[in-house]
Amino acid sequence: MKYKTQFSILMLYFLAFIYQLNVYAFSWPQDLVELTAELLMFIACFTVMYYINPLKIFPKVYWLLLCGSAFYSMSAFMDLTEEFFVQSTVSESNLDDFLKTFGFILLSIGIHRWMNLHTEFISELKVKAETDQLTGLLNRRAFIENVTGEFAPKDGEGRALLLLDIDHFKAINDNYGHACGDQVLSTVANALKSQTRSDDILARWGGEEFLFSLADVTSDEAINIADALRLYIQQLSFECNNKTIICTVSVGIYHGYYTRCLEQDVDCADQALYQAKANGRNCVVLYQAQ
Repeated sequence: MKYKTQFSILMLYFLAFIYQLNVYAFSWPQDLVELTAELLMFIACFTVMYYINPLKIFPKVYWLLLCGSAFYSMSAFMDLTEEFFVQSTVSESNLDDFLKTFGFILLSIGIHRWMNLHTEFISELKVKAETDQLTGLLNRRAFIENVTGEFAPKDGEGRALLLLDIDHFKAINDNYGHACGDQVLSTVANALKSQTRSDDILARWGGEEFLFSLADVTSDEAINIADALRLYIQQLSFECNNKTIICTVSVGIYHGYYTRCLEQDVDCADQALYQAKANGRNCVVLYQAQ
């Protein structure tokens, strides 16, 4: 049964109420406000017990909330029955207060763990939403948010976009298989990441393309950085199917000093990349406005 524990607790309360009907004299409660408050608390406790069922996959949170609401509801039940019967079963004891306190403590701990669990899930989802699964780099969406958001460069500060493309990547997939191609992408991504500065933003832009955002650089510095990356990738080797693969990259650069539309800037870098491929690949080209 889906709510086996909850139904068992409810049945115990029902049997206890029937027992008290047969043992103690019944009298209509005089304090309707107190009765209403205690009844609402009792219902609220059972609402918690039933609605936390999906949390069974997290036993520590589930049992803390279930036991806490059960103890608290037990205290509410005792207070509630005192309103209906002349002689109270707990009128001369502090058992209901103890149960209420203990239940509240368990509920507080359970809610605290639940909130921590929720925060962890939100953080994990955010990372997954912003990260390319294969390379571990930022994806296109996260790159755009970073470059146009709080990390956007200021006007007058030189910035550059470097669009890198792995040369003849389709041939690598065709000749060695997609698993080998994925290994090349992952290794190149890690190599590029190891060469980034603290203010640089790197993302997998799509397919075999990677996009760098360089802050506070001149056009000459951007060219030097791009060429250093090109040479670094050229020195890498990949072992796939008992064969050694050496890949190269072509780089297109857009450099500017003022904020424009990011889409236009990337398009300029793409035009420069196209020219680098036309020049024979494995080279760096800076975009020049016509």
